[in-house]
Amino acid sequence: MVDEKMISIIILTNGQEGRLGNCIDNIISQDYPNKELVIVSSNSSDTLSNYKENSMIKIYIRPELSRSEARDFSLNKVNGEYIFFINPLDVLMNDKVLSNICKDMEENNSNFLAMLSLKLKDGFFHYLEGEDDVEVITDSNSWFYFFKHHEMRTLDGKLFKKELLYNLNIHVTSEQQFVNYLIHNSTNPVFDKRGRGEYVWFEEEGRKPVEFNRDEIPLPDHLKDIELSTDERIDDVVNIAICADDNYCQHIAPMIFSIDKNTQERVDIYLIYYKLNASSFEGIARLNEVLTNVKIKLRKVREYQYKWLSQFKENTLPTEAYFRLLLPELVPEAKRIIYLDIDMLILSDIGKLYRIDLDNNILGVVRDYPFTENKGSWSYMLLGENGNRYFNSGMLLMDLELMRKNKVVERFTQFILETSKFYLLGDQDAFNTFFFYKVKLLEDKYNYIVENQKILQNSNPETVIKHYCGYSDSKPWKMHPGISSYILPSIWLYRKYQRQVNNAIFNKPKVLLIVHETEDLGKEVATAESIDYQNYGNYEVALLPAKENSHADAINAYYHQINIIKSEKELEQLVADADYLYFMKEASYFKDWDSLSTLVEAAVEKNADYVMTSHQRFSVKDDAFYLPNESGEIVDISDRELESLIVEKPNLFLRNEGYLFSTEILKESNIRLNMPDMIQNSRIFNSAKRKYLYDRSIWVEIDYEN
Repeated sequence: MVDEKMISIIILTNGQEGRLGNCIDNIISQDYPNKELVIVSSNSSDTLSNYKENSMIKIYIRPELSRSEARDFSLNKVNGEYIFFINPLDVLMNDKVLSNICKDMEENNSNFLAMLSLKLKDGFFHYLEGEDDVEVITDSNSWFYFFKHHEMRTLDGKLFKKELLYNLNIHVTSEQQFVNYLIHNSTNPVFDKRGRGEYVWFEEEGRKPVEFNRDEIPLPDHLKDIELSTDERIDDVVNIAICADDNYCQHIAPMIFSIDKNTQERVDIYLIYYKLNASSFEGIARLNEVLTNVKIKLRKVREYQYKWLSQFKENTLPTEAYFRLLLPELVPEAKRIIYLDIDMLILSDIGKLYRIDLDNNILGVVRDYPFTENKGSWSYMLLGENGNRYFNSGMLLMDLELMRKNKVVERFTQFILETSKFYLLGDQDAFNTFFFYKVKLLEDKYNYIVENQKILQNSNPETVIKHYCGYSDSKPWKMHPGISSYILPSIWLYRKYQRQVNNAIFNKPKVLLIVHETEDLGKEVATAESIDYQNYGNYEVALLPAKENSHADAINAYYHQINIIKSEKELEQLVADADYLYFMKEASYFKDWDSLSTLVEAAVEKNADYVMTSHQRFSVKDDAFYLPNESGEIVDISDRELESLIVEKPNLFLRNEGYLFSTEILKESNIRLNMPDMIQNSRIFNSAKRKYLYDRSIWVEIDYEN
């Protein structure tokens, strides 16, 4: 039984600590019956004199000993099978703690236990952990415990069996190294978080947690035993992998299209997925049809593989983010592969990257510059002085053959399973810590993050891969009316590819968006930005300038695809080339990146020549959105009178905007685009034959008055 085994509690002190007596009394009061207290002090004191007659306590005054020498001296004086260290400034939460931790260690078949501490400052407890459990420390995650928990860096709060000292044949000065030795020579070491910390650590002026010493506890080389490859041959075809679910499938086309346009040799793109709906499969098939040098190949993640990856739940990343771990298994025919995130453009031949010599490293990577240039960033917190080697995992040149040969997938997935709760940036942290010693750093042109352009205030003209990530959240399918002018050109470039590929795939009707300029430039910028980020492939924009104080040229300087209408003839020519028209007025803007696509699809589906849409209202005065009650249905209003619809929905049908209509209406009726709004609105509605109300918010009205 546990209570038959003696615990030797050790206090290393200078004899002068103000709470030394409290610490000793706290140990004496523990309900664990079979215990002894060994105190080694560099000075005698009145406090220590008070306990000389206590037979449970052995006090040694040894001023000549250093801290490490006092530790070793005390370990030679203990009689217990268990050993526990406590700092003279600290106490245990209650009188049952020693019994509890001995029980926890026995139940986990362990001979080493480290306690989570509970900080006490200015009379208040500070709970730093929300968990309440006993965690197993492994070879994979022990470094992370030292990195995250200051409690690991001293012997205080450590309970271990004396047997661990029998094989200690070297003198270890550092306590961090001593604890590390105990962990790596123990059986099932554990980190006890019960009660969210039952070791009370007093914070006072001048006392700080021990800093993590990376020289003493270096990042382990998890692949030091790998067998290197002797086959230097590289595949004839460029192999690329992307991972997608239905959400990501909406955004894969621009990147794949850019590879096809800018790479002359054959490229096989392996799309890794678990489940996709029919719409996603249809989109992939249509994209494949318009590609010249690129072929998309589907590889499905099996059920057992998905369940295994789904265990990584300590962060917010979707399971699909981990699919790339399986590439050696999912693409067995490839010797190497380039993994790419979907938020990228490839601007020149990617074959040169594919054939870079990796010098027997497993990965070719590029530094994550927004992190590596800032010594206060996460990369330096995680890797210390090596923070400048922290890489972005959005582009990985992977030696699959070397990974298969050394069973790296099994080792890496087990590593993530044991360490993922320590990550800040998900599997990117896993890649950086697991492969740290087996990566080749490549030029930044092979994963040029658009955030760099804001930091450096320029761009790299030799960029091969442009990556839309960073602090600015520069995803091109989001609105960015206030983003850095150094990033905007990259966003426009992506959207240009988006429109080109969608136009090639779908061959949809041409839409002319007619925007009426107001007096406030800021309003038009929001409108123009919402137009620019539309994924619809076949549209043009006509901006009708204000008669006075026009900012049309300033808007056009940012959004080059906007046509500034200077004559009625120019507008008539644009209208003649279009299939549908859509009016935008009074600082309205599209709600979503696919608003125009959704609207046109509804019109085509119903063979409609008029579709009115619902919208949201944003009140500048209230700083709030007002959302309509909407069904999302497409309702036939062909037999309705405009007057009754105005009474029923005045916010929609009194406006001469927010509806899509066929240019055939203009050709068949006496309707001019320079008519007053109400007359024009009425004539367009009454001339249309197949009319629908799409009861879904497609756009947003900015209300500056109410």
